[in-house]
Amino acid sequence: MNKRSFLLALGAGLAVLPARFALAQNASIDRLNAYLNDLQTASARFVQENADGTQITGTFYLKKPGKMRFEYDAPSDNLVIADGRTLAVFDAKSNVIPQRYPQRRTPLSLLSMADIDVTSSVFVRRIDEHDGRFYVTMYDPEKPQNGQMVMVFDSAQIQLREWITTDRSGLETHVYLTDLQTGGNLANRLFNINVNKVAFEREHGG
Repeated sequence: MNKRSFLLALGAGLAVLPARFALAQNASIDRLNAYLNDLQTASARFVQENADGTQITGTFYLKKPGKMRFEYDAPSDNLVIADGRTLAVFDAKSNVIPQRYPQRRTPLSLLSMADIDVTSSVFVRRIDEHDGRFYVTMYDPEKPQNGQMVMVFDSAQIQLREWITTDRSGLETHVYLTDLQTGGNLANRLFNINVNKVAFEREHGG
């Protein structure tokens, strides 16, 4: 996986959902908002399925406000950290460590906000409920040509299951979460870009 592939998985999404999907009702949206606001810390295993059919696994961490971490398993060994302001992409094969991007332009950063209302988010395009799942479709309104992202939630117990992204070329990336654990204490150093930069360079000979 390269930096571009991961950023697509973080910051793009799926094309417009079919018209047969009914718009979610207010009570369902209230439940979704309650879940997202109660989600203060979390960790989960993930499987990322790329458009070329390859799969990558890793661990996802969330700590509000603003913090996310995607730690990829070997042989990828890539690392992505969001500290509330910056999204940093560490690539062991790159000469530039890390690449930095504004976190506020990443639709998935909605997850890490301290106070969430999906109906007022600048990223959220529509919210649908169909076949026992919520579909929250998002894109960057300043750069809609970059693609869209859909977060998928189990609507029975309200739990984040996956997100699906499609880039401007129509290529899809799926990220599936498993063994989602909430609560607990996550050390701030997991989300410190400078601390992880030193450790990453030491490990990979930077």
